[in-house]
Amino acid sequence: MRIKRIELCGFKSFPDRTVLGFDSNVTAIVGPNGCGKSNIMDALRWAMGEQSAKALRGKQMDDVVFIGSDSRPAQSMAEVTLTFSTEDGLVPVKYAAYREIEVTRRMFRASGESQYFINKVPVRLRDVTDLFLGTGAGTRAYSLIEQGRIGYIVTARPQERRALIEEAAGITRYRVKRQATERQLAATEQNLLRLRDRLHDKEEQAASLRRQAQKAERFKAYRDEQRAIEVHLAAHEALAQFALVGLLQRDHARIAAEVEAGRAELAALEAGLAAERLVLEEWERAVQDHQTAVWEIANRMQLAEASMRSARAEVDRLRDRERVLTEQRALNAAALERGADELAAHRAARDAAAAELGRG
Repeated sequence: MRIKRIELCGFKSFPDRTVLGFDSNVTAIVGPNGCGKSNIMDALRWAMGEQSAKALRGKQMDDVVFIGSDSRPAQSMAEVTLTFSTEDGLVPVKYAAYREIEVTRRMFRASGESQYFINKVPVRLRDVTDLFLGTGAGTRAYSLIEQGRIGYIVTARPQERRALIEEAAGITRYRVKRQATERQLAATEQNLLRLRDRLHDKEEQAASLRRQAQKAERFKAYRDEQRAIEVHLAAHEALAQFALVGLLQRDHARIAAEVEAGRAELAALEAGLAAERLVLEEWERAVQDHQTAVWEIANRMQLAEASMRSARAEVDRLRDRERVLTEQRALNAAALERGADELAAHRAARDAAAAELGRG
């Protein structure tokens, strides 16, 4: 297969849909630093199913989505479509009828999920890998030679060179198929071992089931015999129940008559009870009136006792006042006597002074 065209949208430094055509004479991509040559190589590897973010010069896989710039917003999806020509016939048989094969990979930043398409039909990553096996193309194929790749080939170990030579010879596809077949054979052997173990278990289960079936047959015979005995007993019990029903019916008629008589007596008792209730209600009203009178008398007695306590307090207060006044009157009388004595003394002194003045 030969690549004819690559379409990029939202991949690394290609925010807009960009289409690059490769004519038959194009064998290399050249340009100044920073123009996106390595991003085109990364796009080729990524569309062919590369799963290593380190191989795409990133830390994580969503680094391939355009992260935005000062003038452009970030993209939420990256998509790369590779268009191959099938003129050389080096394609799988199911794609031999197509003149071109389109391989598309799409990834969303939010979920980190990758979607793969071949000729716009959703496929698995395994289908994309199988498509490029033995064609010289692929994530680790010799047909993609980026910067430093030639030095890697020159200094490669024999095992690594062998892988390149086998890819160029077109036998990688068969080696992968052989490894897949060997894994399938190993898985089949394991399945056979598990099948033998399960078969042994099933045989043991079958023997156990046969024993259980024999027990079930014996149980069925015993159950049939039990049912026959139960039917016989049920017939005897039915006859006894019929006789008991007759007795119960007669008892029911007698009890019904007693119930009617009891109802009549109950009605009479209820009538007497109603009259007694009326008398009781009158007594209750009388008792309530007496209680009301008693409460009123009690309230009056409490008011009278309160008035008596207030009067006693007033009497005590007046007695204390009388005692104070009596004491004050005694004090006033003593003071008056002292004043009279002093007055008499002053008068005597005055008379003596007057007499003395008269003699002089």
